[in-house]
Amino acid sequence: MAGPRKIEVALPAWYIKDKAINYPLEILAATGTALELEHGGETVSIRPATLGFFMLLEWTGSLFFKSPRDAGIEDIAAAIVCANGGKSLFPPDKHRIASMSRKLADKSGGVIIFHSNTIFEWLLSTPYTGYEMLRNKGKERRPEPFLFSGTSIAAIVNAGAKYAGITQEQSIWEMPLTLAGHLIATNDCGTLDPARPKDEEDVKRKTEEAIQREIAGELHPWQEKYPELYPLSFRQAKKQKAYKESKK
Repeated sequence: MAGPRKIEVALPAWYIKDKAINYPLEILAATGTALELEHGGETVSIRPATLGFFMLLEWTGSLFFKSPRDAGIEDIAAAIVCANGGKSLFPPDKHRIASMSRKLADKSGGVIIFHSNTIFEWLLSTPYTGYEMLRNKGKERRPEPFLFSGTSIAAIVNAGAKYAGITQEQSIWEMPLTLAGHLIATNDCGTLDPARPKDEEDVKRKTEEAIQREIAGELHPWQEKYPELYPLSFRQAKKQKAYKESKK
Protein backbone atom coordinates (compact mmCIF):
# COMPACT_ATOMS: atom_id res chain seq x y z
CA MET A 1 0.00 0.00 0.00
CA ALA A 2 1.39 3.39 -1.01
CA GLY A 3 2.17 5.91 1.69
CA PRO A 4 0.78 9.45 1.90
CA ARG A 5 1.53 11.63 -1.10
CA LYS A 6 4.35 14.07 -0.51
CA ILE A 7 3.26 17.70 -0.60
CA GLU A 8 5.41 19.94 -2.75
CA VAL A 9 5.19 23.72 -2.98
CA ALA A 10 7.15 25.77 -5.53
CA LEU A 11 8.43 28.96 -3.93
CA PRO A 12 9.04 31.98 -6.20
CA ALA A 13 12.73 32.84 -6.37
CA TRP A 14 12.10 36.45 -5.31
CA TYR A 15 10.47 35.24 -2.08
CA ILE A 16 13.67 33.52 -0.91
CA LYS A 17 16.64 35.40 0.50
CA ASP A 18 19.92 35.27 -1.38
CA LYS A 19 22.84 33.59 0.30
CA ALA A 20 24.76 36.02 2.48
CA ILE A 21 27.80 37.38 0.66
CA ASN A 22 30.75 39.16 2.24
CA TYR A 23 30.83 41.90 -0.38
CA PRO A 24 33.95 43.72 0.93
CA LEU A 25 35.96 40.48 0.69
CA GLU A 26 34.52 39.70 -2.74
CA ILE A 27 35.41 43.16 -4.04
CA LEU A 28 38.96 42.97 -2.68
CA ALA A 29 39.48 39.53 -4.20
CA ALA A 30 37.95 40.35 -7.59
CA THR A 31 40.21 43.39 -7.91
CA GLY A 32 43.31 41.42 -6.97
CA THR A 33 43.80 43.34 -3.73
CA ALA A 34 45.49 41.70 -0.74
CA LEU A 35 43.60 41.34 2.53
CA GLU A 36 45.36 43.24 5.32
CA LEU A 37 44.77 41.96 8.85
CA GLU A 38 46.00 43.39 12.15
CA HIS A 39 45.79 42.45 15.81
CA GLY A 40 47.83 43.34 18.85
CA GLY A 41 50.50 45.07 16.80
CA GLU A 42 50.91 42.06 14.48
CA THR A 43 49.96 42.29 10.82
CA VAL A 44 49.58 39.84 7.95
CA SER A 45 48.83 40.45 4.28
CA ILE A 46 47.17 37.73 2.19
CA ARG A 47 46.80 37.76 -1.59
CA PRO A 48 43.55 36.53 -3.17
CA ALA A 49 43.33 32.83 -3.99
CA THR A 50 44.24 31.79 -7.52
CA LEU A 51 44.09 28.42 -9.23
CA GLY A 52 47.82 28.09 -8.60
CA PHE A 53 47.21 28.59 -4.88
CA PHE A 54 44.84 25.61 -4.80
CA MET A 55 47.28 23.57 -6.88
CA LEU A 56 49.92 24.18 -4.20
CA LEU A 57 47.56 23.28 -1.36
CA GLU A 58 46.37 20.07 -2.99
CA TRP A 59 49.84 18.95 -4.08
CA THR A 60 51.24 19.40 -0.57
CA GLY A 61 48.31 17.62 1.10
CA SER A 62 47.30 20.78 2.99
CA LEU A 63 45.05 20.17 5.98
CA PHE A 64 43.77 23.73 5.52
CA PHE A 65 42.39 22.53 2.17
CA LYS A 66 41.45 18.91 2.95
CA SER A 67 40.00 19.31 6.46
CA PRO A 68 39.72 22.96 7.55
CA ARG A 69 38.20 22.04 10.92
CA ASP A 70 41.34 20.13 11.82
CA ALA A 71 43.78 22.78 10.61
CA GLY A 72 46.16 24.24 13.20
CA ILE A 73 48.00 27.52 13.16
CA GLU A 74 50.88 26.20 11.03
CA ASP A 75 48.39 24.79 8.51
CA ILE A 76 46.75 28.21 8.24
CA ALA A 77 50.17 29.84 8.00
CA ALA A 78 51.11 27.42 5.20
CA ALA A 79 48.01 28.47 3.28
CA ILE A 80 49.02 32.11 3.66
CA VAL A 81 52.54 31.28 2.49
CA CYS A 82 51.13 29.54 -0.60
CA ALA A 83 48.72 32.39 -1.36
CA ASN A 84 51.51 34.96 -1.19
CA GLY A 85 54.28 32.85 -2.72
CA GLY A 86 52.38 31.63 -5.75
CA LYS A 87 54.53 30.48 -8.63
CA SER A 88 57.76 31.08 -6.69
CA LEU A 89 56.86 27.97 -4.66
CA PHE A 90 56.08 25.76 -7.65
CA PRO A 91 56.76 22.86 -7.95
CA PRO A 92 56.19 22.73 -4.20
CA ASP A 93 58.89 21.75 -1.75
CA LYS A 94 57.04 20.60 1.37
CA HIS A 95 60.05 21.15 3.63
CA ARG A 96 60.59 24.67 2.38
CA ILE A 97 56.90 25.57 2.76
CA ALA A 98 56.83 24.01 6.25
CA SER A 99 59.86 26.07 7.28
CA MET A 100 58.32 29.28 5.95
CA SER A 101 55.04 28.45 7.69
CA ARG A 102 56.70 27.95 11.06
CA LYS A 103 58.45 31.31 10.75
CA LEU A 104 55.17 33.04 9.85
CA ALA A 105 53.31 31.33 12.70
CA ASP A 106 56.01 32.45 15.16
CA LYS A 107 55.98 36.00 13.85
CA SER A 108 52.25 36.55 13.30
CA GLY A 109 50.53 33.76 15.23
CA GLY A 110 48.40 36.17 17.25
CA VAL A 111 46.82 37.88 14.25
CA ILE A 112 46.39 34.56 12.41
CA ILE A 113 44.50 32.99 15.32
CA PHE A 114 42.40 36.10 15.97
CA HIS A 115 41.35 36.38 12.31
CA SER A 116 41.28 32.66 11.49
CA ASN A 117 37.60 32.63 10.49
CA THR A 118 38.15 35.55 8.12
CA ILE A 119 41.20 33.82 6.64
CA PHE A 120 39.19 30.65 5.97
CA GLU A 121 36.45 32.72 4.34
CA TRP A 122 38.96 34.72 2.30
CA LEU A 123 40.82 31.71 0.94
CA LEU A 124 38.15 28.99 0.80
CA SER A 125 34.75 30.67 0.32
CA THR A 126 35.29 34.02 -1.41
CA PRO A 127 37.06 32.41 -4.42
CA TYR A 128 33.81 30.66 -5.36
CA THR A 129 31.15 33.38 -5.07
CA GLY A 130 31.22 33.79 -8.85
CA TYR A 131 31.13 30.08 -9.64
CA GLU A 132 28.08 29.74 -7.37
CA MET A 133 26.11 31.82 -9.87
CA LEU A 134 26.62 29.50 -12.83
CA ARG A 135 23.29 28.58 -14.45
CA ASN A 136 24.67 26.16 -17.01
CA LYS A 137 26.03 23.60 -14.56
CA GLY A 138 26.89 20.92 -17.11
CA LYS A 139 27.86 17.38 -16.17
CA GLU A 140 29.83 16.63 -13.02
CA ARG A 141 33.36 15.35 -13.46
CA ARG A 142 34.22 11.86 -12.36
CA PRO A 143 36.37 11.86 -9.20
CA GLU A 144 40.10 12.01 -9.92
CA PRO A 145 43.14 11.81 -7.62
CA PHE A 146 43.69 15.56 -8.13
CA LEU A 147 40.90 18.13 -8.43
CA PHE A 148 43.16 20.95 -9.61
CA SER A 149 44.84 19.17 -12.50
CA GLY A 150 44.78 19.42 -16.30
CA THR A 151 41.04 19.93 -16.69
CA SER A 152 40.91 22.75 -14.15
CA ILE A 153 44.07 24.33 -15.54
CA ALA A 154 42.70 24.27 -19.09
CA ALA A 155 39.39 25.79 -17.98
CA ILE A 156 41.04 28.68 -16.11
CA VAL A 157 43.51 29.38 -18.92
CA ASN A 158 40.63 29.39 -21.39
CA ALA A 159 38.65 31.82 -19.22
CA GLY A 160 41.66 34.10 -18.79
CA ALA A 161 42.36 34.24 -22.50
CA LYS A 162 38.72 34.50 -23.57
CA TYR A 163 37.37 36.98 -21.04
CA ALA A 164 40.40 38.84 -19.66
CA GLY A 165 42.91 38.70 -22.51
CA ILE A 166 45.70 37.43 -20.29
CA THR A 167 48.41 34.79 -20.68
CA GLN A 168 48.48 31.21 -19.45
CA GLU A 169 50.80 32.09 -16.59
CA GLN A 170 48.70 35.08 -15.52
CA SER A 171 45.53 32.97 -15.60
CA ILE A 172 46.99 30.34 -13.31
CA TRP A 173 49.04 32.44 -10.89
CA GLU A 174 47.68 35.99 -10.98
CA MET A 175 43.97 35.98 -11.84
CA PRO A 176 41.90 35.69 -8.64
CA LEU A 177 39.47 32.78 -8.78
CA THR A 178 36.80 35.19 -7.55
CA LEU A 179 37.21 37.23 -10.72
CA ALA A 180 37.44 34.13 -12.91
CA GLY A 181 34.18 32.78 -11.51
CA HIS A 182 32.36 36.06 -12.08
CA LEU A 183 33.70 36.35 -15.63
CA ILE A 184 32.51 32.84 -16.43
CA ALA A 185 29.12 33.41 -14.75
CA THR A 186 28.61 36.69 -16.61
CA ASN A 187 29.15 34.93 -19.94
CA ASP A 188 27.52 31.65 -18.93
CA CYS A 189 24.05 31.90 -20.46
CA GLY A 190 24.13 34.75 -22.93
CA THR A 191 21.41 37.23 -22.01
CA LEU A 192 20.58 35.66 -18.63
CA ASP A 193 21.92 37.73 -15.75
CA PRO A 194 24.06 35.96 -13.15
CA ALA A 195 22.01 35.08 -10.06
CA ARG A 196 23.23 34.71 -6.49
CA PRO A 197 22.54 31.33 -4.90
CA LYS A 198 19.73 31.18 -2.36
CA ASP A 199 20.06 30.94 1.41
CA GLU A 200 19.55 27.24 2.14
CA GLU A 201 18.23 27.80 5.67
CA ASP A 202 15.72 30.35 4.37
CA VAL A 203 14.61 27.88 1.67
CA LYS A 204 14.13 25.14 4.27
CA ARG A 205 12.19 27.33 6.69
CA LYS A 206 9.93 28.91 4.09
CA THR A 207 9.27 25.57 2.41
CA GLU A 208 8.10 24.08 5.71
CA GLU A 209 5.87 27.09 6.31
CA ALA A 210 4.44 26.83 2.79
CA ILE A 211 3.62 23.14 3.25
CA GLN A 212 1.68 23.92 6.43
CA ARG A 213 -0.28 26.65 4.61
CA GLU A 214 -0.93 24.24 1.75
CA ILE A 215 -2.30 21.63 4.14
CA ALA A 216 -4.56 24.23 5.74
CA GLY A 217 -5.69 25.59 2.38
CA GLU A 218 -4.38 29.06 3.19
CA LEU A 219 -3.00 31.54 0.70
CA HIS A 220 0.75 31.93 0.32
CA PRO A 221 2.30 35.42 0.62
CA TRP A 222 3.09 35.47 -3.10
CA GLN A 223 -0.56 34.64 -3.93
CA GLU A 224 -1.76 37.47 -1.73
CA LYS A 225 0.67 39.88 -3.38
CA TYR A 226 0.22 38.73 -6.99
CA PRO A 227 -3.06 36.77 -7.24
CA GLU A 228 -3.11 37.09 -11.02
CA LEU A 229 0.28 35.38 -11.31
CA TYR A 230 -0.13 32.62 -8.73
CA PRO A 231 -3.51 30.82 -8.91
CA LEU A 232 -4.77 28.45 -6.23
CA SER A 233 -3.38 24.95 -6.18
CA PHE A 234 -5.76 21.99 -6.42
CA ARG A 235 -5.47 21.41 -2.69
CA GLN A 236 -6.12 25.05 -1.84
CA ALA A 237 -9.12 25.26 -4.15
CA LYS A 238 -10.56 22.06 -2.68
CA LYS A 239 -10.09 23.29 0.89
CA GLN A 240 -11.64 26.68 0.15
CA LYS A 241 -14.58 25.11 -1.67
CA ALA A 242 -15.23 22.80 1.30
CA TYR A 243 -15.04 25.77 3.68
CA LYS A 244 -17.56 27.81 1.66
CA GLU A 245 -19.98 24.89 1.46
CA SER A 246 -19.76 24.40 5.21
CA LYS A 247 -20.91 27.99 5.71
CA LYS A 248 -24.06 27.57 3.62
